Amino acid sequence: MKKIKHNKNSISFSFFRSISMTSILFMVLLFLGISGLFLKHSFRLEGRNALQQLSYISGQFQYYLDATENYSKTILSDDTVQEYMKDYLAAKYSSNATTNVKQHIRQIIQSTPFIHSVSLYSDQGLLLVSTEPDSSQMNLSDPALSPVWRVGMKRHLNDRHKEVKVLSYIRPFYNINSGRMLGYVELSIPETQISGIYKQYNTTNELFLIDKNGQVQSSNGSPELDSQYEYMDLILKNLDSQYFFAGGNLLFFTPFSTLDWYVLNQIPIVSFLAPLFAIFCLSLLIAALVMVLCVFASHHIAQKVTYPLSYLISHIQTVKEGNWVPIREIPCNDEVASLLSSFNSMIAIQTKMRDDLIEAEKLKQQLSLNLLQQQVNPHFLYNTLDNICALAELDEKETLIQLVMNLSSFYRSSLSNGKMHISIGQELEISRAYLEILQIRYFHKFDFTITCPEALKNYSCIKLLLQPILENSIYHGIKGLDRHGILHIEAEDAGDCIRFTISDNGRGFSKEDYEKIWQQDADHFGIKSIQQRILLYYGPGYGLSMESPQTGGCITVITLPKQEGLPCH
Repeated sequence: MKKIKHNKNSISFSFFRSISMTSILFMVLLFLGISGLFLKHSFRLEGRNALQQLSYISGQFQYYLDATENYSKTILSDDTVQEYMKDYLAAKYSSNATTNVKQHIRQIIQSTPFIHSVSLYSDQGLLLVSTEPDSSQMNLSDPALSPVWRVGMKRHLNDRHKEVKVLSYIRPFYNINSGRMLGYVELSIPETQISGIYKQYNTTNELFLIDKNGQVQSSNGSPELDSQYEYMDLILKNLDSQYFFAGGNLLFFTPFSTLDWYVLNQIPIVSFLAPLFAIFCLSLLIAALVMVLCVFASHHIAQKVTYPLSYLISHIQTVKEGNWVPIREIPCNDEVASLLSSFNSMIAIQTKMRDDLIEAEKLKQQLSLNLLQQQVNPHFLYNTLDNICALAELDEKETLIQLVMNLSSFYRSSLSNGKMHISIGQELEISRAYLEILQIRYFHKFDFTITCPEALKNYSCIKLLLQPILENSIYHGIKGLDRHGILHIEAEDAGDCIRFTISDNGRGFSKEDYEKIWQQDADHFGIKSIQQRILLYYGPGYGLSMESPQTGGCITVITLPKQEGLPCH
């Protein structure tokens, strides 16, 4: 028995490849799934921490604003401040009074670190008192009648040549007795105090605040103050999720409704993924080792499972060489054992089919010999020659010529170089020549018609399909009539088939006559031969049928498949 090589097209290699690829795919999907879940968990944890930071910053910032508002209420309701502003309106204030009020305000705020300065303005916006150094030229622009937060610039407390960015709370205040407007109070929070809230987080993250227009109002160094934040549109699109990816960064944000600002926490993707990289590499190494083990296990399983199949394939090679012997049983599972048993059954069936085919071929050859004997029927030839002699003696030249031409056409077409298939057009031409010869022989005892669509004439059929039927109709049906005989031949399209109908007005046949037709009767051998030839060449779905109507005559129907072109045999 030949040894089967396990090349890339072998079933063993295909099975090994399938198991290996399935195992590797499973490990890859498992690795990706676990990595995805871990990444999702890390993202959720990082997001929760980032939002907690933003919540703390927002809370601390809100505390500054609330405390600033409370200090403003304390200052504007203070008796000293009230009296000073009343004196200013009455033009009774002095520089000493201004100094006293400034000192008194400083005592109220008690050097609160997140308050840069406090300023008092007249009802016209003129600066009267300020704890800010060198503020004589700073008046209030666009005073409002309601409290408002504004971003501006103030002198540095330690360096008069520098300015600092501040967030100022400005509100009008009134005489607590008469309700008359006295002026405005301004409390300023330096940006450095605001950014100091989140500078305590020693991280690579960037924390900053932007206003509703996207301008950076506070940051821990990056981005720069007063710069325009480029992803403001993404903030507005992601208000529900409160995070987005942009510029290689992961950004979390939370609205700060008091000022209509946003607090942002910008995390570089690299720093976010850095803690995951070591875990990812370790997981990848474990997955690679498992995949290698899967490959070795797949190879072992493939060899074990496919050995019986390889054995079967090797035996098939011997069968192909002509050694039709059953395969011996080998240890294997139930499914493969069933396959081997089925193979042995197939060998037995194929052997029987081969023997049957040989017998069928012998029968086919015998039928061909019988057909050739019928084609050269000596009685038909002798009778026709007698008719030719009689016509010659009577000097019937035209009839004689017609008879000779039909006889020549009949034998030329029926022999057809030994071919067993001819076109339907040729078969109908043989039938026409045959019937015209018989018309002359029986002194026009009958008439005939042949009907066939032109489209069907190019389809093929077995040779001398109709002649035995026509002979039966003439000799056993029309010949003994005391009236004129009529014979019709019609070929018609029946979908996937072609149907021939041969009908006559002859004597018909009885039930006993019908049974004799299918027996080994020399008189009707041609009809049975047609049926055998049809079954042999076309299969059991086709054939001929005969009936004798009550009105007399015989109707024969032949059904063949549509076959274009002529077979080579």
